[in-house]
Amino acid sequence: MTADEARLLKENLSSCRERIESLKYSLNKNLPIFPLNLETLSRLSAEQKEAIDALILRYSQCVSMIQDQLFRSIALAEQEDIHAKSNRDKSLLMEKLGALKSADDFSVAIVLRNKFAHHYPEESRKQLDRLNLLIKESKFVIDVFDNITRYLADKHLLMPVILSEKNDVRQ
Repeated sequence: MTADEARLLKENLSSCRERIESLKYSLNKNLPIFPLNLETLSRLSAEQKEAIDALILRYSQCVSMIQDQLFRSIALAEQEDIHAKSNRDKSLLMEKLGALKSADDFSVAIVLRNKFAHHYPEESRKQLDRLNLLIKESKFVIDVFDNITRYLADKHLLMPVILSEKNDVRQ
């Protein structure tokens, strides 16, 4: 790995860590109102709706950063050519390398991110199910980031870094 590739990897990891910390904040802020049902969904205050929107945005940003930036940086560090690979193939490669526990599980996070990007207000029931899944998947994405961080430290691709604290997210 070149010095520029190492710098890029560290920068990408640092940027993603900042987003993960913001995701944790939004997750903790929203936990008291979940799980939602159709009645509680219809009675959300403007502030609660804004907090949920922030959670969706931060979740989506974290999934995208992991998929687009961290996976690319890891592939470069591992001298893997991913230019012609689909996102699914990149996830499978990350699983093969050990940076990702399950490409299938990560694909759920990607699908959920994509569904939020194409949500229509009249689909209340579907949106409700997605919102309730968001809590579980946000915790999963935090774990994915921790696993990637651990992988990078174990492979000595970075100086040892501090893992995000799991107890930062209430259960």
